Amino acid sequence: MRRAGPGVFFLIAMLLILTGCGSPEPVQTGHSHQPTPSTPAAANSGQAEEDEKAPKPVSPAVSIKIGYPTQGASMLPLWVAKDAGLLEKYGLQAEVIYVAGTPRLQEAITSNGIQAGLVGVDAVGKSKAAGHDSVILAAVADRPAVYVYAQKDVNPSDVKASLQGKTMITAAEGSLYDHLAQSFVAGQGLTVGRDVKLLYMGGEGDRTAAFLKGEGAFYVVAPPTSFKMDEMGYQKVYDFSNTEVLLAGIGMTREYYGQHPEVAKAIVAALIEANALIAKDRDLAVKSIMKWTGIDDEDMAVKTYEVNLPTFPKKPLVSDASVQFFLHNSTSEEVKRMKPADLVDNSIVEELDETGWIDSLY
Repeated sequence: MRRAGPGVFFLIAMLLILTGCGSPEPVQTGHSHQPTPSTPAAANSGQAEEDEKAPKPVSPAVSIKIGYPTQGASMLPLWVAKDAGLLEKYGLQAEVIYVAGTPRLQEAITSNGIQAGLVGVDAVGKSKAAGHDSVILAAVADRPAVYVYAQKDVNPSDVKASLQGKTMITAAEGSLYDHLAQSFVAGQGLTVGRDVKLLYMGGEGDRTAAFLKGEGAFYVVAPPTSFKMDEMGYQKVYDFSNTEVLLAGIGMTREYYGQHPEVAKAIVAALIEANALIAKDRDLAVKSIMKWTGIDDEDMAVKTYEVNLPTFPKKPLVSDASVQFFLHNSTSEEVKRMKPADLVDNSIVEELDETGWIDSLY
């Protein structure tokens, strides 16, 4: 690998500022945002229908901690639910906490350090295999706006040959990015460990800095960092956006779910309403992206919003296929033998859909 010159280290510093390395303090806006109807009558009619079918808030209000594992925009529904006051609307005095990587987040849930989080399938499966039963209740994002980038000296017409014997930078072991990296390597007819080394790093700022310094020939990355890769002339060699994958789902221990089903329903309802709000209020969504990722370039935040919008499902039922991707690629033989139904409970989303409430949001 070529050694990085002074100009590259300047770019690293600028990129870390843009992508953000810390977790911002969530601030409640104190009101929810609603689309402007064409007439007052339409407003009253639509709002009445929505209110009639809406889940009831938890009463009295409950204090809860909800974790998220990455500063990528796939976490946007949770950020908007907090910023627009939707969690509070459903009776949740929620503290939203950044815990880097889905394995660490799952550990925090299992140890009762936090009550719920945007979790990954493999981490939930391995937790179950270790005797700690958790459940995924709804999809948060089910299409990955994630890509593989390569160094400028890599030959894009022969990715397999360029990948052989090289290092690929990805997120924490067992994370979504890890599974995508392994899927990409296998798709090239190569084997992780024997043909390709994976370099696991928890923070996106750290991963980006390592790639820019030449510590890996390939890099698994999502917007907005991918936009900076484009600007700097790095090569996008693969796009995962057509892969049906559960990027994140709202999860908690089965014990907590059994004891507090009304809290689980309130969280799911807040995230479903956040998805509708993301679709209807681009400005609010862009502001949340800028706040929680640390992006200070509005154009870049808009591009991030547009790329990620198709990944947020209107009706967040967790599909078997989106879970099976992880079960098939797990490094745990016990997890490989699991079925999606062992880890998923769609009953809350199904109930909210049957009432017509989800449709009323749109």
